[in-house]
Parts: sequence; structure tokens; C-alpha cells
Amino acid sequence: MSKSGGRIQSAKIVLIMLGITLWSLSILVRLVQLQIVQHEAYAQSARKKQQVTRSVSAPRGIIYDSHMDELATSVTVPTVLATPKIIDNKPEASRKLAAILDIDPEKLLKKMSDPARKEYLRIKRRIDPAAETSIKALGIEGVYFVDESMRVYPNRELASHALGFVNMEGNGGAGLELQYDRELKGEDGLFSFDVDARRQSFRVNVEKPPVQGCSLALSIDKSIQFIADRELAAAVKNAQAKAGTAIIMESDTGRILALSNYPTFNCNTYNTYTAGQRRNRAVTDMFEPGSTFKVVVATAALEAGLIRPDDVIDCENGSITLAGHVFRDHKQYGKLTFNEILEHSSNVGAVKLGLRLAQQRLYEAIRHFGFGSRTGIDLPGEIAGSVRDTKDWSGLSIASISFGQEVGVTSIQILTAINAIANGGYLVRPSVVDRIIDENHNTIRENRPIRTQIMSHRTAEAVTEAFEGAVVRGTGKHAALEGYRAAGKTGTAQKIVNGRYEKGVYVSSFIGFAPLPNPRITILVQLDEPKNKYYGGDVCAPYFKNIAQEVLLQLRVPPDTNLSLPEYTPAIADTGTEDFLPDAIPAQPVTASNTDPLSADQPDVIAVQIKSARIVLPDFRGMSKRKVLNRCIDLGIHLQSKGSGVAIYQSPLPGTEIPVGSTCSVTFTKKSVGDHVATLEPRSAVQRANLQLSSGNAP
Repeated sequence: MSKSGGRIQSAKIVLIMLGITLWSLSILVRLVQLQIVQHEAYAQSARKKQQVTRSVSAPRGIIYDSHMDELATSVTVPTVLATPKIIDNKPEASRKLAAILDIDPEKLLKKMSDPARKEYLRIKRRIDPAAETSIKALGIEGVYFVDESMRVYPNRELASHALGFVNMEGNGGAGLELQYDRELKGEDGLFSFDVDARRQSFRVNVEKPPVQGCSLALSIDKSIQFIADRELAAAVKNAQAKAGTAIIMESDTGRILALSNYPTFNCNTYNTYTAGQRRNRAVTDMFEPGSTFKVVVATAALEAGLIRPDDVIDCENGSITLAGHVFRDHKQYGKLTFNEILEHSSNVGAVKLGLRLAQQRLYEAIRHFGFGSRTGIDLPGEIAGSVRDTKDWSGLSIASISFGQEVGVTSIQILTAINAIANGGYLVRPSVVDRIIDENHNTIRENRPIRTQIMSHRTAEAVTEAFEGAVVRGTGKHAALEGYRAAGKTGTAQKIVNGRYEKGVYVSSFIGFAPLPNPRITILVQLDEPKNKYYGGDVCAPYFKNIAQEVLLQLRVPPDTNLSLPEYTPAIADTGTEDFLPDAIPAQPVTASNTDPLSADQPDVIAVQIKSARIVLPDFRGMSKRKVLNRCIDLGIHLQSKGSGVAIYQSPLPGTEIPVGSTCSVTFTKKSVGDHVATLEPRSAVQRANLQLSSGNAP
């Protein structure tokens, strides 16, 4: 080979080596670029194709009743998903899936053919496990399942308005589920699963485990709630009412043992009911309370020292005229004691108590009871009601408000107000949740009772005595229990429709507490627009009795075996009472003058004409309380009564000469002792009275 040929050969080798070197360098640069510089981008792209990431909802916390029985819990159910781009025969797949899932095959095919959904399509959520088995048997590539948490209410309608529901997105939609949504939800988890080229999963990776939400331990007792639901449904149906509410409260603490509304709904299928059926009327609906509101004017007058329980008020034969408007009772009552005003629900008597208080003190008493403000119950949607400022009162407002018109309240407000009488004078904050607990039942937060004293214990006792009289002798006699003493107040108020009181349309109620002398429970039973009978004492009081009778036994409160069944006095018992001003025109809000509608010197208490300085006491024994009261009024002396029924003992004794204006103390009993008490010697009468009182036969 010549030298020139050798040089050419060497040059070729160099060029080849150079080319190989440059090619190797370019590969190396590309490898550096791919594996180092762009590593994360390509790794992400690979993960997108090889791995699917999904969030998983955390199981909601459980809602328990007061005995830790489950009222709301969560279960795992399958949801069927698809990756449409790898489904070979979409029309056939749509047809087969639709047949199993009971959905429209054409709509499903349209979704599968949507380019925006080629990677991910949720076919149907929360399917039946049997449907999952059938779909798996089809073996359709690109169809798979994930587990979801679904809310379940084992007792269906029980306590539905308190519990509420969880919507399809896993958020609380009403009731406690909404009020405590943040605590119940927990923290969602994150998981991923690896897929092969055919999008079949073969490995699951937990990126972030879900954390279960906190649980709630309620004050609601499942058994007591069942009693309330059953009796309220019966009350609504029997009265042909539009709706109803029943609430049972623990008197001392304000804990709600049951909260029931009718109509009700099944929490599991909440979306098949109307918003009206799901509304918690106990906290969201406002109404004029009628005569149950008389508790405000009664307690305020006692607290202010404007009246005593045995004081007499002239009810003017059932009517009184103020500012040109006549306010009437259902019956022509004459002289009534404070207790009898509440027993017989006298509107005229309540009006006169309101006039003694005057505007400012009456307004302050209303606000003191919590009206016009939310009670603070831990349920969503509570409203404050309606209490107008005194500058907006008319000349009729004192009278109207005194017996429960011109004010708007909620069921939970009026129950809380009456409960203050039951527990000795304390306004309590009602509550439904006792504790927030973790999955091991350790307490995270506890709701403690909040009590505010709004009246003296003596005032509460005096009103309780009057309320017991309403059950034994007055408008609430159908609420009398067997083996327990009870007290309460009826209410029957006309409803306002289009700004006027609608004739024949009422809200009827009874609120009471038992057992006396130490009440455990306070109960409201309320009916909206009952037909035929509509008095609270007729349509609500009997269901208070049914509820209270069973609940006290449920709470293991022993009945008093020595307590006789209630005895009524026909001469003073009412067959029914209208606790409202029939066909009244709602007073318009106008600026009130500074002068009271009734002048301060106008008499509203019996004026006794004194004929002599001293009188000789007659023998009251064997007389009824009403007859003794009338005799004392005629004689010009004050009556201090103990018990009810017929007189068995008096002090001073019969025949004693006392000054006019003195006080005579008379003990009454419900036992029929009138046939023989007159033959007893004074000492024996004392012994017999003490015996009757110690045995519990005289209240």
C-alpha cells in the first residue's frame, strides 16, 4: 500500500472514531437530559400512565344516644368507575351495565363516548354489593370499583329532625350532622394503585390514611324518643292537625331527652321528602304562644311584690275594656285569686297583672325569660322570635302581650321558660349533645349545663302550686298522671294569616312538668291547626299525660303508691277554655304614649266594704275553698289557704272574735271529710289535719 493510501485509511479511521465519539457523546448528553435534567417530568408522566391516585373520604364519626346505642353510623359501599378509552365495545358494555344498575343505557353510552371522560368516568355511586358481584362477572376491561363511606341511620325516622342527614357529597345537610359537621367529618385519605397497560390494577399504595371523625354522645334517649314520636303522631292524627312538636327536657340541666316533629322523614332517604317535612319546627317556626305565656306576667308580678298567691283580683265578670277594645274571658269570672287566674287561664286576670307591671317592667320580664333571643341550643336554624321594643307598643299591647299575643316565640323558647318554674327559678340552656368523643370513647369536649337564676325559689314554688291547680281543677285536668303529681299550663292561640288572626285556625299546646315536688322532666306537646277540638287542654294535655307517665317509669322514677287518683271538683272544673281573644285584630305597632292605658288609681283588686271593726269567725270546716274565699271577702278578712278541696281546720278557731283585715289560715284536703269534721273537737281537728298532711293526701 502506498503512503498516500495509508494516510487515507488512517483518516477514515479517525473520522469513524470521531463519529463514534460524537454519537456516544450525544447519547450521553441525551441520557443526562432524560435521566437527570428531565427526570422528574418523565417520572411524573410515567406515574400518570402507570398509577391512578384517588382521595378516600374518612368515615364520619358515630352519633350515639345517651346509652351509647348507635343513631347514625357509616358503612363501606362500592362505587363503580370506568376508564372508557380502553373499553372495546362501549355500546355492549353500556347496555349490560345499565341493566344491572337500573340506569339509562343511552345516557351511559353518551358519557362513555365523551372525550373529556375517556380517562375517568364515575358510572354510579354507592351500589348494592349484589350489583358489584354481577358487574365483576361481566369481566369488562376498564371497569373497576372503589369503596366509599355511606351514612346509615339504623332507626330510620327516629329523632330525624335532631340528627339531620348527610348529602351525597358527604357533607352534613341538616340537624346535628350539619351543626357538628367539622367534628364528624375527620380527615380524608389519599391512595394510589398501579395499573398495567390494560389499566388493570395490581398494587395499592396508601399515600395518606384517612382519619375517622369524632363521635357524638347525645342526651337523647332512644326509648324516650320512641315514646315521644309515637304519641305525637297519634296526637296529630287524632286532632287532624297540620303538624306537631313534642320536646322532653331534663328539668334541672336543660338536656333534651327527646325532640320530635310531625310530619317526620327517613334520614336514609331524605331526598324523597319535601323541605317542609325535613324542617325542624321546634327551633325554626315562630308562633304566638297564647296562655302559656302568662307565666311571664305571673312570675314578674310575684317577683315585684305586686301580688301574693292568695290575693284576689276582680275579673269583672269576664271582660275588661282598654283603649276602646274589649278583652274577654271564655267564662264570666268574678273574683279570682292569683292561683285561680292561672288555673282557669283568665285573660282578664292576666291583663290586670300586666297593667300592674306597666310597660317597662313587663318588657324586661319578657327579655329576662329569654324571649327575643336564641336559647343557644346546639341545633342549626334556631331563630330568635319576635319581641318589639316598648316604643313600638300600642295602647293595647300590655293587655295583648299579657296573655300571649303580639309576641313571637319558638317551641324551644316557651319550653325553656316554663322549665324555669319546674327547676326552682333557673333559665337553662337546652342542649342535645352531651360529649364529643374520639374513636376510643375518650372525651374531647363536654357540654356542661348553663343556668341563670331569673326568679326566686319562692316565686317558682308559688307558680308551681298554681300550675298544679290547673292540672287538678283547671284547664289542664286531662294531663293529670296516675301515681305522680304534675303541673302545667294550657295554651290555645289563634294563628296569624296575612297579617290578621284567622278564625278557626289555632296553635294548641300544653307544657307541664312532673313529678312534684321535685320535677325530673318538662314536656311540651304542641299541635298546629287541629280540627274539631282545638283547646290545648283537650288535644295536647292527654298526650302530655301519656308521654310523662311512660317516661317517668323509663327513668325509673318510682310512683307514689299512696297517691290517690286525681279528684276533680265539678263546681269549679272547666269543660274547656279559650286562652285567646276570639277574632281579635292584631294591634299595629305604634309609638306608645308615656301614660299607662289604665291609670294607677283605677281599682283592679276587690274593694272590701268594712261594716264593723271586729267580726266573729264562722266555722269554715266542710266548706269548699271557693265558698270559704267568698265568705272571707264578705267578712273583710284575708284567707291564707293550704291545700285544696274542703276545709278541715282553721286558725283562729270558729267563734273567735278578730279585727277586720286580719288573716285566717284554713287547711283544705281532697278527702271527703265534710260529713264528720263538724263533730270533731278543736284538738282532734288539729291532729287530723296534721295526719292528712303527713300522709301526703293534701298537696
